[in-house]
Amino acid sequence: MSPLAVVVNIAIVVAIVGIIVYWVRRFAVFLGYKAIEADVLKLGELLKAQAVREGTDILLAGYYGGLPTYVRFSHKVDTPGLDIRMSAPTTFNFTVTPRNAGLAGEGKEVVRTGIPAIDNRFNARADEPVDVGMWLGTRDAKARLEQLLCSTQTGFSVKDKMLELSELTIPQFTANHVADHLESMAALAKRVQDMPGSMDVKIDPVPQQGSSLPVRVALAGGLLCLLLLLFVQPVHLRMDNTNPGKTLAQSSGVLPSDAARIQQLQNWHVAGPDDFTGAAGRFIHASNLKPKGRVTADFTGTGRMESAYLLLNAKDKRRVCLLAGGTVAYDAVFEHTEFIARISKSSVAKIQWSVAPQFKSDGDALLVVQNAEDPSASLVLLRHGIQIYSARPTDFTRIELVPE
Repeated sequence: MSPLAVVVNIAIVVAIVGIIVYWVRRFAVFLGYKAIEADVLKLGELLKAQAVREGTDILLAGYYGGLPTYVRFSHKVDTPGLDIRMSAPTTFNFTVTPRNAGLAGEGKEVVRTGIPAIDNRFNARADEPVDVGMWLGTRDAKARLEQLLCSTQTGFSVKDKMLELSELTIPQFTANHVADHLESMAALAKRVQDMPGSMDVKIDPVPQQGSSLPVRVALAGGLLCLLLLLFVQPVHLRMDNTNPGKTLAQSSGVLPSDAARIQQLQNWHVAGPDDFTGAAGRFIHASNLKPKGRVTADFTGTGRMESAYLLLNAKDKRRVCLLAGGTVAYDAVFEHTEFIARISKSSVAKIQWSVAPQFKSDGDALLVVQNAEDPSASLVLLRHGIQIYSARPTDFTRIELVPE
């Protein structure tokens, strides 16, 4: 056997060892968290961080917007399912806790944030309310805090050089959910950096983490093996330039640009003309609508036309996805949904409500009809700020709809 062949064989063995080590480590990290493995890996790319195991938890430690950021997932009974910490040069303390949790929170004084959705459902406390008022002194800052406190299972604090958000359980569509929170926390951290005295606060970097020496050696051996094989045994491979996102979009009927944002599109497809029958089909025809599962509208009120989808799967589940502001703003699965339609902003103000929306719509709204034979069985989804709110009209047949 030639010396070159010996080197190639050794490299192959090392590559196999490297692959085994990699997959054993990956299995160990995601043991018990298989359902969110893809989401954690996606967040790892966002934070430039490698997922590691700490006891029974998964931890990502990296950077977002240049700030040290830590994302932890846990299944422990006495630990939040999701915990996000972002370093910032904080000069004040501020805590927000759900009222239904029975926790008073930390801080000498009760604080009113000026955000009804928060003040009505949460307890906010601070040592220096004036600093909190300065920090939340812009419309964007308040909107960001409202986005973070998306449910009464959420808590938030600013203290000890950290912005920290915790949620009782690991949320659905984890990667998108966490990414949205990271964006809002980064915006609030920027507000912290503009506070007086923040320049004197030193932020500690993320501790260095890396693969162990055996893993690095094994992976380096694998790379060496591949390079040698290119010279020793050339193989002509047909490069498949197919874009996976484009392929998925073609199979689902979702636009490629939207498919890149919507999670877990496998086995879902956009409702087609044959899916609108009975009362739904008759109403669609009478209203001069097109029988299709994609609606375009200006949900943000900025003149930007974006999509909403009615998706179906083999189990006859219905899923409504709404994109606004370049992101997936709403994504929910329903047992029964018959069709969706666009409502212009001007028509929203004319609707008679059985359950009225909390805020006025920034732009167009989306009608989601759950039962075409029951005029009261529908929802209206509308965007205000960075949030999507739902309301229930008295009779969807009286709503002016926009033909596609």
